Amino acid sequence: MTTDDIPDYYAEFGIERSATEDQVRKLLDQASRTWSGRASRAPNDTRRREAEDTVKLISRAREELLDPARRQDYNRRLDLARQRPRTPEPTIGPQTQPQLQPTLGGRDWVGHARSLISQGNSEGALYELRQAVHHDDGNGDAWRLLGAVHADQGLWNDALQEFQRALALYPRDALTHTLIARVHEARGDTTTAANWHLEAARLAPDDTDVRVTAANSLYQAKRYDEALSNYEQALAKRSGSPAVRDQIGRIWSLRAEGAMVWHPVRQRYVIASEGSVPMVTHCVDQALAVGVSDPGLVNRLNGYRAEAGTALEKTWRWHKSMAVIMAMCLLGLAFQSTVMTVLSIAGLFLLPVVMGLKPRWQHAYNDLPPHQRPQIRSFP
Repeated sequence: MTTDDIPDYYAEFGIERSATEDQVRKLLDQASRTWSGRASRAPNDTRRREAEDTVKLISRAREELLDPARRQDYNRRLDLARQRPRTPEPTIGPQTQPQLQPTLGGRDWVGHARSLISQGNSEGALYELRQAVHHDDGNGDAWRLLGAVHADQGLWNDALQEFQRALALYPRDALTHTLIARVHEARGDTTTAANWHLEAARLAPDDTDVRVTAANSLYQAKRYDEALSNYEQALAKRSGSPAVRDQIGRIWSLRAEGAMVWHPVRQRYVIASEGSVPMVTHCVDQALAVGVSDPGLVNRLNGYRAEAGTALEKTWRWHKSMAVIMAMCLLGLAFQSTVMTVLSIAGLFLLPVVMGLKPRWQHAYNDLPPHQRPQIRSFP
């Protein structure tokens, strides 16, 4: 439903005008799942295109309704459009409906296959699709759907070969790239999967869902710098997404942990070098500035900030080496020399204080096993 040239997302997806951001997100997520499923199970090309167009409309609705500023502007434009008198639509006579052209072989093999898939009859769909590519091996839709059926059956090699045939016919099809990426994910090859997802995002630069999927894949492949870049691109178009914000926060949290050391006794990350303090503080500030919503992540980040905030403070802590010094001072007291007695008493009390009074990061460094101690350096 549209009002002149402005789509009415509220009426289209059953959203109340007063709905909160979370309520809008849930309704759009539900609509996205419904129409994405219909696109994959559409019985013919016409129905598939209708479903795909609705999925794109949902993506545009997210951009308008999940950003408070854009939603306010959208509501204003929608109200103005409703107030304008609408131009009557011209009356047109009956038109002949276009007839779907059958594929080579005299039968719409792909259409029948989609219908069988929607009924759960994958074996019947496979027969239809094999006939489709037999009669027309240049049918990219048939090759792609054939690969999707084999992927659902766990026949990864067959699926990859068929997706590659589809890709040779439609090299700029983002969906085929995504399907190939999912096969590699299922086989545990996260690095290759991330590369295919990245290419899909390049081919569909306006599709935020594809961009987020690529970022998630890069995160799983531990390619955090690339993941962060893609999350930030997605956030620029979908600023109201808490999931994207939290993922950005997790990457900055990992960077903070990279500047710290895991303490085996305390069972937590500690700062064990002076140069780590500004790096940890910077990473935490970047994460929290995004607007992280995950309570566990927020608590963890605040813990790292507290660790950095006290790392340079000096505090006293007992060390075993102090016992040796104190024993030597006690032996000095056994001598009758007044000078030695005074020096021994002074050493007995002052040397342990001097030896034990150090910055907290230095204490953490000394507590670590030698092989876990970081190289002392300053971060730029």
